[in-house]
Amino acid sequence: MIDIAVHDVGLTIDPEHGARAVSWRIGGHELLHRQGDDPVEYGMYPMAPWAGRVRGNEVTGLGGPHPLPETYGGWALHGTLLSRPLDVVSRVDESQRQQVVLATSHHPEWPWPLTVRVSWTLEVGRLTTEIEVESSEDGAPCVVGWHPWFRREIEGHVGQWWLDEPRLLRRGDDALPVELADDAGAGPFDDAFWVPSGRATIRWPRWLAIDVATDGSWFVVYDERPEAICLEPQSGPPDGLADRPWHTVDRLAADLPRSWRTTWTMRDLREGRG
Repeated sequence: MIDIAVHDVGLTIDPEHGARAVSWRIGGHELLHRQGDDPVEYGMYPMAPWAGRVRGNEVTGLGGPHPLPETYGGWALHGTLLSRPLDVVSRVDESQRQQVVLATSHHPEWPWPLTVRVSWTLEVGRLTTEIEVESSEDGAPCVVGWHPWFRREIEGHVGQWWLDEPRLLRRGDDALPVELADDAGAGPFDDAFWVPSGRATIRWPRWLAIDVATDGSWFVVYDERPEAICLEPQSGPPDGLADRPWHTVDRLAADLPRSWRTTWTMRDLREGRG
């Protein structure tokens, strides 16, 4: 485990299980939830080179369809990093800035050669997370994202979430997207939203807000369980490895790394402090 901390904010990163955060503490209070022991169900983890479900559990390219292994609930879910060990590439250890960068090139289930680098950078009042992907061959599709399991209630404060002018990506009976809708509906949700500004907030009233700003324009919200809220910034939607009417897939150019950055800005909402 790798601990990074600045002032009263600390994170614990697990390089052996997808370079995920298994703890995010503010003032001694834990933000992250553990629903279960499966890698899908706890902490805050990076997703690459896809996020969410994939139609048919396969990706097309390099001469044909390639099956992706089922990892959770019958789906090839959330990419190749979930339980994969990553190597530590670099560390920064300063009083006002802590950073750890991790990487892996081991993706045997993915048909394109791929290197994924994950960075966590903690500064005063702000966490910056970045995912960089690189392939030695042209044309690899790519969707990346972050899947935090936030505790819904912390010290009596009940979490709420907000998206900036979202449009719901409606699901069909097979749980895969079918169309963009104008009305988001009332929830609860296990759904993707198109958010062109890339901005969202999760807040625990009168205690803490975390403002999210991402390079992507998609969020998945999972709030069907009473214990947790998952507010997931993504570069593309579920089933994002192929072109759809609502999404054009990102494809990598050979030996040209692509990176997506997300900032999580923490605001103190206690009386008289923010």
